[in-house]
Amino acid sequence: MKKQLLLFALLLSGSLLLGQESGNYILIINGDSIPLDLDKEYIRNPDSKKKRMTLKLVQPSILTYSDEMVAFNYDRGLSVSDTKLDLGIEQCMVMKSTGSGFLVQKYKSINPSALAGFMMDEITKESVGYGYEKVEEPYEKTLASGHTIKGIRAVLTYQGEKEVYTVATYGSGNRGVVMVTMLLYNDFEDKRMIDRMVNSLRILE
Repeated sequence: MKKQLLLFALLLSGSLLLGQESGNYILIINGDSIPLDLDKEYIRNPDSKKKRMTLKLVQPSILTYSDEMVAFNYDRGLSVSDTKLDLGIEQCMVMKSTGSGFLVQKYKSINPSALAGFMMDEITKESVGYGYEKVEEPYEKTLASGHTIKGIRAVLTYQGEKEVYTVATYGSGNRGVVMVTMLLYNDFEDKRMIDRMVNSLRILE
């Protein structure tokens, strides 16, 4: 087969790029478009004089989100949403239907190091107003990239229910990031999901 067959492009819809398992994947080989779904084999014989090809598109169980400021791993089947909050402020977020999630706010023109307390108050004020008891403690973690983030971990309890929030920041010059985690109902699978993202988080400078 000609070397040109090695030059191909995967055209992914936005939702597929964010980790869904099947849909409108298209493999393009020498201008020939081949629709594919994940984990399904396709037999292709573009030229009857040549050996047929077997194609299979496989997505790993762990995916990687990466942009110019941060990178982290997350489970296949989850989606990462990107939002522009304001001029020079962007956010990437992974949320589950349970309400548990992980987000990173990226600040390109201000240092967010002093925002941990304010953001924690904003995140927890509704639960506190409802009657949850809040206990805070300092939080510090060295990331996979070697950077250290510092902030607050808060545990909220009410009539046997438990919510755990973390807000931690890193700033350098007039740039930085804020990491927020939200764990509701103390669900083991949600905790595992959040731990994977936190433990793999890298700040790119």
